[in-house]
Amino acid sequence: MLALPTAVMHASNQSTDASSPEPRLTLKSQLADLTLVWSWVEALAAQHSISAETQFAIQLCLEEALSNVIRHGYSGQANQSVTVACTVECASTGRRELVFVVEDHGPPFDPLAHPHAGQAPAPASIAELEPGGQGIRLMRSFAHRVAYQRLPNGNRLTLAFVIKQ
Repeated sequence: MLALPTAVMHASNQSTDASSPEPRLTLKSQLADLTLVWSWVEALAAQHSISAETQFAIQLCLEEALSNVIRHGYSGQANQSVTVACTVECASTGRRELVFVVEDHGPPFDPLAHPHAGQAPAPASIAELEPGGQGIRLMRSFAHRVAYQRLPNGNRLTLAFVIKQ
């Protein structure tokens, strides 16, 4: 039997504007729910006039972070949840950033402190590319800012992307 995505979108305010995407997405810890992230990011990109290039970077980084939570943090247990919140922040330089915060209740894991966290040399060719271990490199390459915080009951990963004018 095919499991349908069971994500729930939660709003911090109950706006009646159907064209405005919700600021928070809550997913069940199953890979099928990742399909909901694409349409959510598309709606956010349209709302904030994000370029196709930046939209791709956001989708790539979120898919990597979320699939790692599901596969490794929750070890495939489908009864867990993971949330992604999106805000717009103004950096000290005056530029605006679209900031995504991924929170889970998995065991502690700081991807930025992990040995070889994106520091291993990039493969010279596709033939040299080994499965796994490229996610942190991707997030550091595509996100403007990546930060980790251990929570009392989980993990928080922050990914920020510059909104180009």
